Amino acid sequence: MFILAIHTPPFFRFLHSITSKHLNFLKIKLFYKFVNILDDHTVCAISAYPKRILLVHGVEEMYSMINGLPVLRVKVLPKKSTSIRIPAYHVVWQGPVKRTSGLGIACKEYVKALRRQGVNTSVIEIQGRAGGLSNNRKVLIYHYPPNTINLRKERKQYDTIIINTVWETTRIPKRWINPINQSDAVFVPSRQNRQAMRDSGIRTPIFIVPHGVDAKMFVPMNKQLPSKKANRPFTFISVFGFQHRKNPEGLLKAYWEEFSSSDNVRLIIKTNGYAAYENDRWIRSRIQFYKAKLGIRKSTAPIQIIARHINTKSLRSIYAQGHAFVLPTRGEGIGLPFLESMASGVPVITTGWGGHMDFLSSHNSFLVQYKLRPPVIGMNRRTSISRQFRHLFSEKGQLWAEPDIGSLKRQMRKAYENPRLCITKGRQARLDALKLSWNRSGSLLKQAIEKTIAAVPTRK
Repeated sequence: MFILAIHTPPFFRFLHSITSKHLNFLKIKLFYKFVNILDDHTVCAISAYPKRILLVHGVEEMYSMINGLPVLRVKVLPKKSTSIRIPAYHVVWQGPVKRTSGLGIACKEYVKALRRQGVNTSVIEIQGRAGGLSNNRKVLIYHYPPNTINLRKERKQYDTIIINTVWETTRIPKRWINPINQSDAVFVPSRQNRQAMRDSGIRTPIFIVPHGVDAKMFVPMNKQLPSKKANRPFTFISVFGFQHRKNPEGLLKAYWEEFSSSDNVRLIIKTNGYAAYENDRWIRSRIQFYKAKLGIRKSTAPIQIIARHINTKSLRSIYAQGHAFVLPTRGEGIGLPFLESMASGVPVITTGWGGHMDFLSSHNSFLVQYKLRPPVIGMNRRTSISRQFRHLFSEKGQLWAEPDIGSLKRQMRKAYENPRLCITKGRQARLDALKLSWNRSGSLLKQAIEKTIAAVPTRK
């Protein structure tokens, strides 16, 4: 089978005879200087100038002349097998599997997904020697902060060491760089994280292994449209840990300023602190302090605050009440509540920057404008009311998104005034979430592990 491309500057005419069933879906695209011939076996880019090949891969080519014009004959070659025999291996996952945080949830779900892929996987929560390992190749996946790993010690037990982590600003902490570069690979959940790694000087292979969502647990409910007469308010919901990165200040300020008690609206906040003293009473007092600092004296729309850890079924009931999920975050590695909201058929209002932009778009969400700023700018404001984690987010060169409050208020108002649009976006969000299963994550995780094993020689 041959494809003939006859050069007639500045464009090409094509004569093609197809005798192979492999080219049933052949697509030919014309550009001013390039011709792309694309199928499962061929990628070919040809200069608009005679006899000049820019890229030929997986093809056999030769030139001849027809009526004085140069012709490139391109023959599709059989696709060569690129499979590599992977030795039997045993994965030890070291991470906080018992935590109820997003990190803990991701840890548990990764392990379960990997086991469903048939991978022999053990779990240990703290650094130590894993017992009961076979003589197979031993792979450690370390799911704690990279700077806490004892690489010298772990190298004595494991053939392959992989760090699995997540980050929320444009650069990772400097103390993470050496441990990651000394590992065999690093797994991150989003493109934003991969870019942050590269910009920070990470040279070890970087693989994107996304999070997933349980679309059987989080499902859409048949909620009715808001109605003031029927006492059914439009309900914003927000789920987050009470910390500066999540931007509770921006959420509260936008809600208080944009809506009043005369609007048929309410906001349900599910949050929690990070220390024993950061309890329900403390969080409520911080919110009241902030309201007083803003000088808001009008009768504001109601807010329901749930400031404690709850189980998954209770969390699902919160999503079931929402017409829109809102969180003007400053940075996310992925954003599990966004995935849970999408699976629940609830559209998201959030900042248009971060790891969540791998799956959020204007089709399933309301995106808020932002500017990249050093985290310390917001932390130094006297109106900052939540835990800052300054030791993580105050290094030189780190940036995250500072959402535009005006844009946030406009998007919240748009959602409130257009509940049917929320339904439309929510349906699309549900469809998109169905493609983001933990089984997909497990498959990609297994592929990344085996690529890393193939690239790393067994250590004696």
